Amino acid sequence: MKSFFFFFIFKYNFRKSTFNNFLKIKKIKNFRVFDLSGPLKYYLFGKSIIFFVQKFNFIFKNYTLISCDAKPLLIKNSINIWFGGTSHKIPQDLKILKNNCHVFENFIKKEENLLKLYPHNINSFFYRKKPKVIFIGDFTLYNYSLINKIWNKEKDNIFRNFQIIDNKNFWAKYNLDDHKKIQTYYIALKDLLRFNLVVKLNNILKDQLIVVGNKWKPHIKSALKSNYNSKYSESLYEGNICLDFGSKWGNNCLYPRSINIIECGGLLLQSKQSDVKKIFHNNYRDMSFNSLNELLKKVKKLLLDKKKIKILYNSQCKTFKSENLNYSTLKKIFSISKKKNFIN
Repeated sequence: MKSFFFFFIFKYNFRKSTFNNFLKIKKIKNFRVFDLSGPLKYYLFGKSIIFFVQKFNFIFKNYTLISCDAKPLLIKNSINIWFGGTSHKIPQDLKILKNNCHVFENFIKKEENLLKLYPHNINSFFYRKKPKVIFIGDFTLYNYSLINKIWNKEKDNIFRNFQIIDNKNFWAKYNLDDHKKIQTYYIALKDLLRFNLVVKLNNILKDQLIVVGNKWKPHIKSALKSNYNSKYSESLYEGNICLDFGSKWGNNCLYPRSINIIECGGLLLQSKQSDVKKIFHNNYRDMSFNSLNELLKKVKKLLLDKKKIKILYNSQCKTFKSENLNYSTLKKIFSISKKKNFIN
């Protein structure tokens, strides 16, 4: 069987964590994966590989280079994955590239070259006598008078159905469905929802909820300070019920934070996303919630039933057990890398 080679090449270490365990894939069937990210490997090996594969792309047809946020910018036999948001964040002069890839999707714009990076090398179940509910993450409260007005008017409806803000009809009521700042307003409203949900949960669950993030301290006295060490988050996620309200950029289940929860051995309990049925299949009802009341019911039930946590965790692991998932992702990456870019 013909072999294909994939090289992750980008300068900065801080982006490594965004890929989670995907960078630890060494081989899937006839695909070989090499991690040359970070300044040391980039300058020792990466730059040379970029030169030869880009210069003699007709020879290195089975090679694919993968950059992050176009640093470095790659044109031939390559893709540029953008983690910093949707295509909304791509600089105007780079939007013409056919090899731009995204990991977030939402109702605002159907993204081309959307990639799903699936969990890899998931931790085995860790039994806890007294499981907790974990939320790790910060928030931003934007000072948009229009969004504050919408929130005050719609918050009860949103608490009853989180997904209404992912519907263009919701925004059309305020003549914002085609507004140039709709992505910005969408992010602001999702942050407001996340903030209010966590504060409400804290008031109800009290010491059964662990919230991590510096910005929470003025609102939640028990909140722990931010800690970006991967071992720290893993120690909290492992064996616990881990809340996720989706990415502020989009409405797909799998993105860096939710994947990290799964790989670290946490039970993902996520607000309902657009592709939840495709990702979690028959278990999607157990893995998701779409209202404040539904969230509270599921959390309280799980805290009283540790066996249920284990059953759902094992089911979660089974969902992502097959290597065919990331194999299909790499096949898509290879296909996109062969698109012609008309840029010097």
